[in-house]
Amino acid sequence: MVEADAANKREHFGNHQSRPEYSNKNFPAEVNKAMRKIWFAYGDLGYDGINGKRAKAVVDNLKIIIEFFEKRFGVKIYEENT
Repeated sequence: MVEADAANKREHFGNHQSRPEYSNKNFPAEVNKAMRKIWFAYGDLGYDGINGKRAKAVVDNLKIIIEFFEKRFGVKIYEENT
């Protein structure tokens, strides 16, 4: 979603460090905090995803991020199955 926001401004990232830098400049602190937790969770979760507590924290932070970008882009990104 960071890349989509940047693309709307005709900006593109040349390296991994550019994403957090762009995020810090363009998004609220709560969203940046949630994104950092997601970005750094990959190593903690491992490829088999057995860390349930960490996985729940990732999902909780993804909800914060998705809600922010739904408002920013004016589109529904996620709908829970009912």
